[in-house]
Amino acid sequence: MLRAKDFIIRDPYVVADNGKYYLYSRRKPDTNCLHMVVYESLDLVNWSNPKTVFYYETNENTHLQCELWAPEIHRHNGKFYAFLSAKNKTGKRGTYIAVSDTPDGEFKLLNENKPLTPLDKSCIDGTLYIEDGKTYIVYSRDWPDNYIEEKGYYVGQICAVEVNSELTEIIGEPFILFNANELELTKDCPAHTFYEGKTRIRYGSDAPFLQRLSNGSLFLTWSPVLDSTYVVLGAVSKSGKIKGEWEHLSTPIFNNNGGHAMFFDGFDGKRKMLIHSPEFTLSTHATFFDVIEEDGIIKII
Repeated sequence: MLRAKDFIIRDPYVVADNGKYYLYSRRKPDTNCLHMVVYESLDLVNWSNPKTVFYYETNENTHLQCELWAPEIHRHNGKFYAFLSAKNKTGKRGTYIAVSDTPDGEFKLLNENKPLTPLDKSCIDGTLYIEDGKTYIVYSRDWPDNYIEEKGYYVGQICAVEVNSELTEIIGEPFILFNANELELTKDCPAHTFYEGKTRIRYGSDAPFLQRLSNGSLFLTWSPVLDSTYVVLGAVSKSGKIKGEWEHLSTPIFNNNGGHAMFFDGFDGKRKMLIHSPEFTLSTHATFFDVIEEDGIIKII
């Protein structure tokens, strides 16, 4: 059996189903394929060896090309849907959907030639959200095609678009929840990222995740790099709806060089937060925290 610190993982995601935890990750190297694995556990401590649940060979003729990131798995319509972010032939990234009957089964792409995010923009970290009978994909509109020339930096956005319930078609117009540089916490401390031979100024917008709290409020977490530290930030929709207006927490939920958070209910009856940590190292791994709701927000215990 493995312990969480025994294996490197970024952008982890857990599904708790039928007494077992399933932890998903991309598998490297991924130069000629897109490869997702799952680790299984009964206690979030001891983990099985990884099992391949998605594998897609790429070549110069395939629409999908490389760089599988941030797999998320959602129960929906009686099946398990994988939201997979990858680069395609246009050079842009998108979130593609694969489906399986079981959490540890073989996931098959619904459409390998079209993402569920806008094809003409780089979009990553798609997540599922349903409100008032409407289905949305919420995602990060991120670089490298989000450069604002007059400002001299890249600005990420948390965006959403309505899709059909089958997760095969966009049926609405994309809209912006907020820009990554408009917060008091973020506006004066962008990341400085080395890209194509230059250091670039970037306001990132990774990992949107939405959850309905017990008081009925809609709570969203996401992760930028503040200066050189990866963090988890939070926001509450004043209207309780996806279109906001969004009120941002004044302090990070987590600010110790880890992020890309997701949340789930453990079999011990406690709400859990999962991140990867530490960022910017070769030893980044899955890190779990118990969390509570307090004063209408999420806090780490």
